[in-house]
Amino acid sequence: MYGSKLLNARQLIRALNIGSTTFFKIARRKNHHGQPIPAHQLSPDSRKYYVLEEVQEWLLN
Repeated sequence: MYGSKLLNARQLIRALNIGSTTFFKIARRKNHHGQPIPAHQLSPDSRKYYVLEEVQEWLLN
């Protein structure tokens, strides 16, 4: 599952073809509906992982 469906920030940046600075600026903001970027964590203290389709849908809304 990791690497194919769940992407870390670096993999997501490559998939979206954007720079890291742009990604982290986007990740700090909320979309037009006031929702933060959809992220998943395997435990409360772990890194965030992203699903490409969810992030693309979030960016379009």
